[in-house]
Amino acid sequence: MQKRYQWKDNLLSVLEVPGDLAEKETVVTITGKNQAVIENYKSLLRYTKEEIIILTFRGKITLQGSNLEIPWYTTEEMRVSGRFFLVILEQQEAKNE
Repeated sequence: MQKRYQWKDNLLSVLEVPGDLAEKETVVTITGKNQAVIENYKSLLRYTKEEIIILTFRGKITLQGSNLEIPWYTTEEMRVSGRFFLVILEQQEAKNE
């Protein structure tokens, strides 16, 4: 098993593939209390003015606040705006591959 991971890591390094993309990691960039950009997500689970729940490849992201909205999104990233009160990152346990 160890050789498999070393081979994969070496290949990703040679190809210069960013780790977040290679491992399906979600990137959350929060600017102040009013804007967030979520990259590499799976789907939207809940969307209200007070709460947005986003399913990622490794868990969930919950944004709570007021006047929350999604002004734009693509299949790979979205922008959330409004006033954030709470951000919760829930990570699932990794499965053995």
